[in-house]
Amino acid sequence: MFRYGKRLGKFFAVGGYLPRILLATVIGLVTGLVAVAFHYVLELACKLVRMPWMGDAALPWWSFAFVPAIGGLVVGLVIYKFTRTPEAAGQGTDNMIRAFHCEGGAVRARVAPVKFFTSVITLASGGSAGYEGPISQIGSGIGSSIARFFRLPKAMRGQFMLAGTAAGLGAIFKAPLAGALTSVEVLYREDFESNAFMTSIVSSVVAFTVYIALVGTEPAIAGVPAFPFTSVVELLACAALGILCFPFSFLYVRCYGLCETRFARWKVPDWIKPAVGGAFVGAIILAFPQVAGGGFDFISDIMRGLVPHTLTGVLLLLAIAIAKIVATAFTVGSGGSGGVFGPSLFIGGVLGAMFAGICELLFPGAVRVPEMFILVGMAAFFAGAAKAPIAGVVMVCEMTGSYSLLPGLMIAAVMHIAFSRPWTIYKSQVLNKFASPAHRCDMDIDVLQVTSVGEVMEPREIKRLNAGSPLSDALKLIDLNCVYSVYDRDEYAGILDMHAVKSTFLSSPELARHLLVSDCTVRAPMLVDAMDLHAALKVFTRVEIDELCVKDRQGNLVGTLSHSAIFRAYETLVNRNA
Repeated sequence: MFRYGKRLGKFFAVGGYLPRILLATVIGLVTGLVAVAFHYVLELACKLVRMPWMGDAALPWWSFAFVPAIGGLVVGLVIYKFTRTPEAAGQGTDNMIRAFHCEGGAVRARVAPVKFFTSVITLASGGSAGYEGPISQIGSGIGSSIARFFRLPKAMRGQFMLAGTAAGLGAIFKAPLAGALTSVEVLYREDFESNAFMTSIVSSVVAFTVYIALVGTEPAIAGVPAFPFTSVVELLACAALGILCFPFSFLYVRCYGLCETRFARWKVPDWIKPAVGGAFVGAIILAFPQVAGGGFDFISDIMRGLVPHTLTGVLLLLAIAIAKIVATAFTVGSGGSGGVFGPSLFIGGVLGAMFAGICELLFPGAVRVPEMFILVGMAAFFAGAAKAPIAGVVMVCEMTGSYSLLPGLMIAAVMHIAFSRPWTIYKSQVLNKFASPAHRCDMDIDVLQVTSVGEVMEPREIKRLNAGSPLSDALKLIDLNCVYSVYDRDEYAGILDMHAVKSTFLSSPELARHLLVSDCTVRAPMLVDAMDLHAALKVFTRVEIDELCVKDRQGNLVGTLSHSAIFRAYETLVNRNA
């Protein structure tokens, strides 16, 4: 079977557009069916979990606050104990982005089923997360597995991994164009993966068709009236809402990053962490039950005027938006399985409703239909937080089945991005293709050959570690953000592997006491400051390490060079010569 798969792989790789369209169709078909299964399994799980709180013999409402912690415990055990699939923890979209840039589009086959199960548990138990993270990672796993079966080259494997992502998003949100746009735009802050757009469109449309045939054609957010965009006043109001979003997106990114960092450094077994995060979420649900799960039902409620345009209503919406930010940070940042895209739509919608209330309080009747700002806020908040303006705008239009507010959505998204460029909710995003390891081969060799490592490296003092020292002693001395060279009897042995230290040994101090520094050392050559950047890039490709030590001709350590510094230098040189 693998022999035939390899032969077909050659056909897909060199046969032009039609074979690739055929493979994208297969990926879309499989991912669409998985999205249908995800929809119905999640629906069933939500009913089963909530059954004890329904009927005449229902449990007290406050007891539901314990459910997110129980769900987090199950998720932690499945991910870290039973399946040992740590990449299924946290937000799926960011894991997909990292796989594209740093892992050649490779996603382990077990990730998709583990992500499927753990995401259902997280969402059904009241965790504050989105559907898009799980389905984008599940889709990317399907695309990667199919590409790997046909032995496709690394560049094409990433392309079909994105096709799987587009298929999952296009299906679950009933938004085929937005699914394709999101998959190619969310990789970069200021660029998009144009090579994958064709296959992403095909797979997204096929998955969308399969999904609506089995689930129904009603938009993801149903019952939204038409909001015609007619006046300059509304345009200015949309711009103001975009500006209002940026401090909240900063809080969202900052809160999530802080939770993720603190939980990663917390010296307890990893499988306990999602349960602790779930316990915090349960406490928040007691005060604000609207933040449980995806939350789109609440968006539909405020669209119908559930929250009045009063000062009390405005303050309530502000509190709910902040509560959703904190709850999502604890759910996903602790290792729960979910996405951050869905919560960003919820937060943006609530902020839009809050802005509508403020407008009505200050300028009664100035805006014909204040509820229009709910949709504007959804598009603006996601566009700025994820640095995906086109995808965010089109996603909201397709999810609601209306393009009538398109001018207002676009101006709000642009204003939010203008004020929020320094941060993004997806930490694996890179600036553009120049900064992506996936596009190393696209660089102009001549430009790299005229620049030396010494011109680009970061001069710094590099501390030495003894290979024979206990790892537990070294952990007391090192800074996790620095580079440390390891020597064995005055002979260079390599670099301390910080990834191994962070992901494995910091959470197991008892294990660290039995290991030596050499057990966490990766053999990596030194660069010479006189070497050109093209030669250095070849070394990075061979050792697959993010940062290397640099020595001068006398053998003295003089600094470090990262592959991202090479990309920045290349971009500077290209722009200078343009």
